[in-house]
Amino acid sequence: MERTYMNFCNYLMTKKSTSANTLSSYQRDLRQLMIYLQTKNITAWTDVSDEDLRQYFASLKKAKKSDATISRSMSTMRCFFKYLVSKKIMPANPMAGIRGLKAEARLPEVLTSEEVELLLWQPDILTVKGIRDKAMLEVLYASGIRASELLSLKLTDVNLDVGYLMMNHHEEKERIVPLYSLAVQALRNYLAESRPQLTKSAKENTLFLNTNGQPMTRQGFWKLVKYYTAAAKIEKDITPKTLRHSFAAHLLENGADINMVKDMMGHSSITSTKVYAKLLKTKYLSTYEHCHPRAVKAGE
Repeated sequence: MERTYMNFCNYLMTKKSTSANTLSSYQRDLRQLMIYLQTKNITAWTDVSDEDLRQYFASLKKAKKSDATISRSMSTMRCFFKYLVSKKIMPANPMAGIRGLKAEARLPEVLTSEEVELLLWQPDILTVKGIRDKAMLEVLYASGIRASELLSLKLTDVNLDVGYLMMNHHEEKERIVPLYSLAVQALRNYLAESRPQLTKSAKENTLFLNTNGQPMTRQGFWKLVKYYTAAAKIEKDITPKTLRHSFAAHLLENGADINMVKDMMGHSSITSTKVYAKLLKTKYLSTYEHCHPRAVKAGE
């Protein structure tokens, strides 16, 4: 089972260009299933039946896992067993007859333009760390890329003369993401004044480094965002993904074409991008109901 699991993970990385976050979720879901199967003395994937999987999902429900978590696990299993069928390891997909749950749709949290400005002003650009942090936050909001993509950027991915990032090194998903001039300037400052003091090796090609000269970690960046959120006294639960959400929402709010936003964000389907359009619709309806004099009277 372990070898097949590892081959599947390698397939996701090399053939499907799966992001680090998604890969981590797949690995966690499959590890949990493998632990469960061991308790049932099932040691081969070919011995897994649809009933085994139904009982597994029922155990997640009994453990009070959320519908969203169970739905994600089901999605992982569909993908995994489809892979096993494609490799002729299993004759049929045991997930084929299992219907998914309808998880409650939650609209993403976004910042207002004023809150973004407040957040971006927090780093102290008179310090090495502050110059780096300013560049990271500016680039994230300027580009809308994933935090995992930000942290995996290489020096060669950045073109400051034209002002863009080259994202992903897989031909089928390669994309160019523009940067506004303030983000370009923040990057120039980082590369000239901060990174040379952080780097410990001339061979290190990762763009953003921590104070030990190593590539910035996801946890380190998460803490950085939380620190500046508190400093800005913003009461929303901001994570690195919030800036990505805000990037999309603000572009659409200001008239950007939804297909252009889809391409910049690296979405494989327009459905993912339409979530932000729905968010704006909710915002406009709320504003209308609170501000239009006739709407206000009707609710009194």
